Amino acid sequence: MTKEIIIAVSGSIAAYKTCDLVRSLSKKSLPVRVIMTKHATEFVGKITFEALTGKEVRIDEFDTGMAHIEIKNIASVFAVVPASANIIGKLANGIADDLVTSTYLANTSPVLIAPSMNPGMYMHPAVQRNLKILESDGVHIVRPDKGIVVCGDEGYGKLASIEQIESEIISLHQKQIS
Repeated sequence: MTKEIIIAVSGSIAAYKTCDLVRSLSKKSLPVRVIMTKHATEFVGKITFEALTGKEVRIDEFDTGMAHIEIKNIASVFAVVPASANIIGKLANGIADDLVTSTYLANTSPVLIAPSMNPGMYMHPAVQRNLKILESDGVHIVRPDKGIVVCGDEGYGKLASIEQIESEIISLHQKQIS
């Protein structure tokens, strides 16, 4: 069975940048599959990721079978890009109320998250506490960049560069398949 890089897209305006990540991984002939939260589909449609990967994008864990188990069984890396404050809170607290969070809890492969949100949200003590929990659980965190975000606010919260995220995902993937 071929192990695949699972990209889990959550509801952040930076979801459109994940298209570049998926395209780049695919162009490198790396096996990549996308799953999404329902909130993510408000920013980017699943058909975009299906066109980039040539694979079905799963959103609802109850469409067919046991999607979270099927996906965790093929994962070499589980990467949440972008990781919203909402998804970070759910992951840190073991809440499994959708396909992404259920897959995260069932998953045994390395996990990487790349937070992206408003700087005020990112610096909020609850988000920082949740990130510390995830770090202590062994999650690899690609910290956001500082800059002006879509709403005009400035500070840390901008999605890290796609090149940086991609490099870390590829490194984790290669360690799993070698």
